[in-house]
Amino acid sequence: MKLEQKKDAFLEEIKTFPSWAEVLKVNHWSPTQLNSMICLWAYKYLYLTQQERRELPGSAKMFTGTALGEMLKLTFGDYEWISIKGKGLQKIEVKKVKDVLKTILEKGNPPNVKPYNDYKPEHDLDKQDYEMTRNGLAASYDTLKNAMKDVALTGDVECERSVLLNLKNAELPVIGRIDAENSKAFIEFKTKHKKRNKPKKDGTTSYSLPNINQGYFGWNDHILQVATYYFANEGKKKPHLVVMNESKYNIFTPDNCEDLKPENLKIHINKMDRIACERESIMSKHAGKHTWVQEISPDFTHFFWKNMGEHLVKAKNLWKENL
Repeated sequence: MKLEQKKDAFLEEIKTFPSWAEVLKVNHWSPTQLNSMICLWAYKYLYLTQQERRELPGSAKMFTGTALGEMLKLTFGDYEWISIKGKGLQKIEVKKVKDVLKTILEKGNPPNVKPYNDYKPEHDLDKQDYEMTRNGLAASYDTLKNAMKDVALTGDVECERSVLLNLKNAELPVIGRIDAENSKAFIEFKTKHKKRNKPKKDGTTSYSLPNINQGYFGWNDHILQVATYYFANEGKKKPHLVVMNESKYNIFTPDNCEDLKPENLKIHINKMDRIACERESIMSKHAGKHTWVQEISPDFTHFFWKNMGEHLVKAKNLWKENL
């Protein structure tokens, strides 16, 4: 059964999709989906529509990560891959600007990121995070530049190319976008923002730099993304996981990190395959119905729900009404 609309041109190579994929209007996995805790994934992709997902509340830290990704592209990218209506994915030359930091602050880089100065915080804590990240944006940009110079990609550097990986047992492919690459290597770029400390007695808040050494919180999720891009490139490009906070960076490669060796990246892909198969089983059994809540135990205390706003209340009601 063919899907009428496809996310990317290369999906046209896939001739058939299972019937439940048509019902749920899904045609691929992403590393982010498969990294997400199952109750949050189910709420987003089995309950909300695509438009509703696009309208989910963001955060200043997410916005800053996107902005730094654009700064990477504008500073070091030669080409970027974008989807053009009627033409599919196209590689176009990156338009250089004289002052990247000022451009991102005042103009942004539409449609990927709005002007940094125009960000509207979701709540008071998000406002504090925004002020913190904005004050540190120049320092973060300097750290980013130092990290990229240390990696030293040579030749033409392409940004945001979409790649597809077919898992061994899952029915849907995995699609992701590579931050930066040349003919021999690729980079997965991660920003670890300052952590908010417990409020002081006077009510003020302080921040501290997060850990960026191997094994930090979120490490396994990031390795899974690297594994996706590594095998989507058939192991022909050397992986680099570049992790930075405001003032420091670490560059992990197979030369200094056991987790990035091919045999260990394969372990992560096998785990991804199992998770995808488990979730596809749920979708096949409950497509078009919300009875999937009977198979998934939610953890609404998990911090992943903290930025969901009114959706936390909706999710609680969803499970209550369908159990």
